[in-house]
Amino acid sequence: MLTQNESAAGSGPSGARGSDKPSVISTDLEVEGDLKSAGDVQIDGKVTGDIKSRSVTVSDGAYIEGSIFAQLVIISGTIVGQVESPKVSVRKTANVTGDILHETLEIESGAHFQGACRRLEKGSKASSGQPVRAA
Repeated sequence: MLTQNESAAGSGPSGARGSDKPSVISTDLEVEGDLKSAGDVQIDGKVTGDIKSRSVTVSDGAYIEGSIFAQLVIISGTIVGQVESPKVSVRKTANVTGDILHETLEIESGAHFQGACRRLEKGSKASSGQPVRAA
């Protein structure tokens, strides 16, 4: 299990920065702590902590309790926390409890969403990959 401030990506040959392969938190893995990656992250298991990455895919059955900051976020699982990304896609199997800050937002029919949506201006800090907290 990873501890606070350790990363699932970025160490060793397969975790090279900007790798074309996503870092995967598998279905049988629970992570407590923040994740930070220069590449893509796929969550199939459970994460309690914030995630900062180029892209984040939350698979059906995955659970995240924390905030997500990325250039692209695709949600099919459960998120309890804020999502901040220029491009967010909430799939029909998703369950999101928290605010979504976005430039473009897609919510499929059947998705569960409880929170507020706020559109970010193009070129804002979030679209450059820097976290921006909602007021």
